[in-house]
Amino acid sequence: MIKISQNDENKLSNKINKNEQRQTIINLFDSGIPLEIIALQLDIELDEVNNVIQNISDRTDIEKKYLQNNTNNRPMSVFYLDAVVDIPKITSSAQSSMWKALRTDPVFTFPFNETQEILSHYSVTKINSIILHIDIVGSTKLSMTLPIERISKIIQAFTQEMTKIIRLYGGYVLKYIGDAIIGFFMVGTDNLYLPCINAINCAKTMIKVINQGFNPVLSQYDYPEMGVRIGIDYGENVVVKYLTDPENTNSFDDGQLKQKPPENKTDTKQPIYDILGYTISIATKMTTYAKVDHIIVGQLIYDILSKEEQSYFTLIDTRPENWNYISDETGTIYKLYINRT
Repeated sequence: MIKISQNDENKLSNKINKNEQRQTIINLFDSGIPLEIIALQLDIELDEVNNVIQNISDRTDIEKKYLQNNTNNRPMSVFYLDAVVDIPKITSSAQSSMWKALRTDPVFTFPFNETQEILSHYSVTKINSIILHIDIVGSTKLSMTLPIERISKIIQAFTQEMTKIIRLYGGYVLKYIGDAIIGFFMVGTDNLYLPCINAINCAKTMIKVINQGFNPVLSQYDYPEMGVRIGIDYGENVVVKYLTDPENTNSFDDGQLKQKPPENKTDTKQPIYDILGYTISIATKMTTYAKVDHIIVGQLIYDILSKEEQSYFTLIDTRPENWNYISDETGTIYKLYINRT
């Protein structure tokens, strides 16, 4: 019998751990997670992540060329992301962000370029996607209690940290509307289950981060605690394209629109992409049925879950005079489900 020395055993263990870490990095990268967030979650240097990605550059170059001609097969949200999410670390980061927001004037950055890039591949086409809508409960109470400068910092910190969580779970931020955020998760033709689970786990993490990260800080300042409502639904939407013209010199003078032709004007119109569809409307309106810090899912999301996962939710008793959306599949009122307490 050959015995392995402790030193060799440690080397073997380290090699196995490195291989597992490398595969995790690749999986997260393939799910569209930014490199900075991968490094944060795995508690490693960004250079280490870059090295792994660089070593598979040949493969990703081939994939990019393939995906440019096969955009319907883009591998988004195909990995079970909750397995590698470090919720305590995310919570700690959110708590730190709220402290900094209330004490200083931090700079907030948002990944609109990523959103525009992914949507540009689907311009003027229909896509299947999961829509997540989250809004703050009691923001009116906050606005009546605090100066507007404080409220703006709180909402900015909320928006930034919720954006990080959406991206961490393979989603994208579509837009910010006051104290609400609309995010979306791309869905392939052959895998609806994993994006659904990632979206639901994303919502669960959001609530944990708010309760365990934000609210302790707000309590220290004797500010009202923050609560949220989250709606999630799935369906077909269309990507629309708008054009902006930064060289436009039109102006209003005495209430009249004056056109001033620019000198040597070139074609500088820039495209902006957005998502329109029934699903966004439902995901937004269903949150009115949610209690504070609760998640509501539509029937299409609920039906894809396992029996065990469905037991996490309970059917909402909606009234036709308030909720009259009809399911295309059943021809009856579209059902909503809320998580149990």
